[in-house]
Amino acid sequence: MTFTQIRNKIISLLWDYLERPVVLADQVEPELEFPYGIYTVTTPYVPHIEQGDIITADAGEGAVTITRMEMPSATLSFTFCSQNRTGDQGETISGEDEAAELADRAIGFFLHAGYDDFSRLGITIVDVGQAQNRSTLVIDEAARRVGFDVRIRYTRQDTRKVSTIETAPIIEKE
Repeated sequence: MTFTQIRNKIISLLWDYLERPVVLADQVEPELEFPYGIYTVTTPYVPHIEQGDIITADAGEGAVTITRMEMPSATLSFTFCSQNRTGDQGETISGEDEAAELADRAIGFFLHAGYDDFSRLGITIVDVGQAQNRSTLVIDEAARRVGFDVRIRYTRQDTRKVSTIETAPIIEKE
């Protein structure tokens, strides 16, 4: 599975778990209805210190496939957004509380609730960072934002097919 496929699956699982949209940040799109989450991939590939595992297999017809496997890490940053407003029933909704609660549920997903989902994907959650205030001023009102970073480890495979040498010419010295 490629990193892009892994990223998309994580976002889909989180969206389903929270029952709220989680979309890529910095896109030109209409603003979503509050609350919602945004994400960025801050570091898509951090190589593991070692070379990785090399596996050679017969590919037939005088060729072999060589596969290199490693366990790199990647960091994704999540921010959950809300705004102070009046709800459908006339109640006051605190954007700060709503963003913090959504971020807390997302942290719980990465720490515990999503464990089986991550295992099936071959992903390990290495670190879930602390929740931080990421609020910003939007014209005359604050967009309440709470976010954190998640570092994952995943399996990366690169495969190539090479021809084998049946016989090597003998070069005689003169």
